[in-house]
Amino acid sequence: MLRRICSVLLIAIAFTGHTAFAQTPDLLPKYGRTSEDGAPSAEDQKFLAATDQRFKGDRKKASADFAARGWTALRQGKSDEAMQRFNQAWLLQSNNGNALWGMGQIEANRGRAAESLKLFGEANRQIGFELDFAVDYARAQSLAGVKLGDKQLVDEAFKRFAQLQARAPTNTLNLQNWAIALFYAGQYAAAWDKVKAAQATPRGAEVDKKFVADLQRKMPRP
Repeated sequence: MLRRICSVLLIAIAFTGHTAFAQTPDLLPKYGRTSEDGAPSAEDQKFLAATDQRFKGDRKKASADFAARGWTALRQGKSDEAMQRFNQAWLLQSNNGNALWGMGQIEANRGRAAESLKLFGEANRQIGFELDFAVDYARAQSLAGVKLGDKQLVDEAFKRFAQLQARAPTNTLNLQNWAIALFYAGQYAAAWDKVKAAQATPRGAEVDKKFVADLQRKMPRP
């Protein structure tokens, strides 16, 4: 699987507030639908027919293509376009784990913790263990735990961070996400430990400077 590391977007907003975004259906995960919403609409049928023609009826391949476009858009900071692509991928193949993962990542960045965690849970059933996904899942769990005031979720996220560090000790993003979760849990000394570990990795220069400055204001670097 291609690496899909996305930078930690909107850190403060994700933990403490909501971003503003349009409530149009194509910008909501799965177009805002539930499993009880019935058959595809006429517009959906038109899209599916055109896509079937283009991909010669191979919806799995088409879904993978749209999901890949979604990840490209998300890496470029185009979250609305990314959600549209992930939705198209989902419409083509409802169990596309990469599309569900992308939706969950966007919802986490929007500060919609519970929604994000549900999507990550669905994606996990399709993807299983994959390092980049596992790193994002741990982040989403910590976001949800802090935002919802759920200590059990936070503790589970910390366990995930530790397990991932054991498997990939130089993964910069995992260490940074762990530091951010510790920061919002008020554990500043422990957060500094993870920041230092992240900065000592081969990609340490990518550690978010704004977050480090926020931590510095709470507790000077030891």
